[in-house]
Amino acid sequence: MPLPEDVRSAFTAIYSTDLVFEPDCWKLCGDAHCCSFTRHKAKFRLMARDPAQELPLLPGEWEFLCDNGWDKQFGEHEFRAGVHEVAGRRLRIESVISRRPMCVCDHGTRTTVCRLYPLVPQFEVSGRLAGTEPLSIYEELERLDGLPPACQVNRLEFSQLNLLLHLTKTLASHPVLLFYLMAYRVTKRHAAQSVAAKKAAAPELSAFRLFETAYLRRQLLDQTRLDQELAELLDAFAVFYGSRFEESWNALHP
Repeated sequence: MPLPEDVRSAFTAIYSTDLVFEPDCWKLCGDAHCCSFTRHKAKFRLMARDPAQELPLLPGEWEFLCDNGWDKQFGEHEFRAGVHEVAGRRLRIESVISRRPMCVCDHGTRTTVCRLYPLVPQFEVSGRLAGTEPLSIYEELERLDGLPPACQVNRLEFSQLNLLLHLTKTLASHPVLLFYLMAYRVTKRHAAQSVAAKKAAAPELSAFRLFETAYLRRQLLDQTRLDQELAELLDAFAVFYGSRFEESWNALHP
């Protein structure tokens, strides 16, 4: 099924926005940490055995990459697609897993999540930008363990501010892409709260170890509570956007 034109236009704008928080920011940590998360993965026992990097994708992003021939940049890779049903809707859970050494993307065609790292926007349902927070669960684990951040980006060049605002405005312009970004934040928050509770009960243990154990045992999330919050978020989008949300949702979830 062809990619809806409004989604294609959104990704064209996203992939044309070369946001770089600081010049040569990948050199600040000394090992291009954001391209492999080597320092974080070194704290795991089992999960670190696989050198592959998994990048989450927004709905339609994989089709956009393939249409442009940019899937080839990932070298030996696997596209992983799953669904999760919430309130009668089937959510798309998609990612690309690459075993390309170090940077799995070429800079100019890097994925949306790579363009945003190390921040994820905090949006309201209306699309209003309310702030930012660390993008990945790994940064939350660092905080719980009281560790200095592996990513050394701590400021935004003034020249990049308009690019960040343009990128967030583009993401907020499509209600389904906006929903998935907000759903990601909800899920990450649930995971962080779960590890924080385990850390409070066993402060001598590393948050990374607690996360790995819970993840591998499928005990990281209270799926019932998470699904309830996601259902409430879906309802809020349906009310605010009305038929536009339904039409956009159906176009991306045939």
